Amino acid sequence: MEHHGMDRRNFLRTASASLIALPSALTWMAGATSASTNSGVALPADGDVDEEALSILVDAADELGSSALASDVRAGSPRSQARTIRRLVAPFVSPRSRHHHSGEFFDSILERLRVLGRQQHDNGTFTIGNIQSPPDTGFLIEDLGVMVSLLRADDHPRRRALAQPVERMMRRAGPGLVNGGVHTPNHRWKLVSALARIHDVRPDAAYVQRIDDWLGEGIDQAPDAMYSERSPTYAAEVTNLSLLAAAWVLDRPELLDGVRRNLEMYLYLTEENGEVEAIHSRRQDQDHRLRHVRDFYLQYREFALRDDDGRFSAVVKGIEQRDAEHLGDAFANVLERPELVAVLPEPADVPTDYAETFPSAQLARVRRGTTSASIFGGTDWYQDGEQTHLFNRIGSGISTNPTFLKLRHGDAILEAVRMSPVFFSMGHFRSNGLEVVGDGVYRLHNELAIPYALPLPEEHRREDGDYRHTNSIDGRYFSKLDFPNRPHHFVTLRTEVLVTEVADGFDLDFTVDETDDVNVTIELSFRPGGELSGVEPETDDGAYRLLDGHGSYRVGDDVIEFGPGSDTGYVDMASGEQYSVHNGGLPPLSDQRVYITGVTPFEHRLQLRFRRPY
Repeated sequence: MEHHGMDRRNFLRTASASLIALPSALTWMAGATSASTNSGVALPADGDVDEEALSILVDAADELGSSALASDVRAGSPRSQARTIRRLVAPFVSPRSRHHHSGEFFDSILERLRVLGRQQHDNGTFTIGNIQSPPDTGFLIEDLGVMVSLLRADDHPRRRALAQPVERMMRRAGPGLVNGGVHTPNHRWKLVSALARIHDVRPDAAYVQRIDDWLGEGIDQAPDAMYSERSPTYAAEVTNLSLLAAAWVLDRPELLDGVRRNLEMYLYLTEENGEVEAIHSRRQDQDHRLRHVRDFYLQYREFALRDDDGRFSAVVKGIEQRDAEHLGDAFANVLERPELVAVLPEPADVPTDYAETFPSAQLARVRRGTTSASIFGGTDWYQDGEQTHLFNRIGSGISTNPTFLKLRHGDAILEAVRMSPVFFSMGHFRSNGLEVVGDGVYRLHNELAIPYALPLPEEHRREDGDYRHTNSIDGRYFSKLDFPNRPHHFVTLRTEVLVTEVADGFDLDFTVDETDDVNVTIELSFRPGGELSGVEPETDDGAYRLLDGHGSYRVGDDVIEFGPGSDTGYVDMASGEQYSVHNGGLPPLSDQRVYITGVTPFEHRLQLRFRRPY
């Protein structure tokens, strides 16, 4: 699609122009009848304000403001305190709010700013979980930057009493953010946007130089538009937001295209009800916690307006209809940039019939109207010499989610298909990639080669028997056996799952072989709230088994049928040695889960069929 700038709206403004525009922006939000001209920035004219959206944002912000006012002044981290203050400031400065220039709000803001100021370290940083953390301070600075814009523009006679401590904290933070480092890829972009905000308050060439240093590393975005962390949480709440803020404050339109492409990609990762797929993430949200497209709300709204994109308009209107009560935090951004609440282009159809792959995450997404599937083979493996090994644990920064298939048919949701062979305590099957091997056919696979250590060669032996304490080459355990210098012999397990789209569902063809007598358990976890039938209770586990034939899961009129079953093995979904050594494990996703078992050599076709009575 060709992208067009909007003649009637100047989305990219320099920092100084943005502040000049704000007094007229707040007047416009109060119901002014003409656009501002004093800054050269065209604000929405008569009839160009999305009044329905604006009412939603004001109402939600007022509710947030009331809750913030009632909260403990000294509770929470500095980051949560800054967000609480922002939730008070936005209604306070807006004549549309029922809290406009409330004395209670003024007093609460002032007191909370004093509390927050005392929490700032001498080097300008804050401790927010991480000690004296530049990136976590950056999150806080983003809120302070919005607040100082709004307070500078307000006409309350004591507004400077609120704006000055905000500005002071921002100025103090500058050196710490210039000289400080990061932990994760997205932290770089948060520092960029925070330094841009500080540069707006107190210009300094050092801030721009450090911004250029971070941006000079290149944005960590793959050709398929996925950021390297593959996380919808961090895309929505950090990377996209930070790049957009930097583009706006610093007038750097080149930062926009990656955000645009990321939003286009998420059209294909968003479900009909607004949930966003996250099983491929390398961060905390890989654990199946629900993410929602509402987290991208203002981003879709901006690009719907910027590009005259009806698809994005449809996403925005869907969010406003489903999630109005969750949009209060957007009000402060709209006060700062009122062009974001202009009337949207006419909504257009979003994609609902597709089969798309995302190579950087080894993820496939299939959608046919109200049915969809996520097929995932992108867990992270590591290389040790000529051997490829599985990390075999959940960890921030690595993708190890063992869910390889997720299906939904209307309201009936198969949250996860997982499989666990009982093979040297290696835990769940995790694919080493995803291949498209035919029309609608996806191959998942791995090969586990588990070593037995042989005697050390003579040149590596020691009379005192005191060998290096090293990791076994399969990564399972550590011993003083100098594993790297030992020869080994291996026991191998090969696993393949073919996922094939058929007319009314999917077929899963399992092949597990190379070593005989390995127990295999397949687990189907359904989202709680439906009705299972055709299955037997699993007394040892509290779930169910499908011994033979077919079962079904129903939510209202939506049904997922599954089968046939198999009971040649026993149920064992052990998570693996890296969990069990600490008495841990991957928790089940649901009590409404069904097991199918077998023993290698194991071949089984599992049919998943969608039914909806008409």
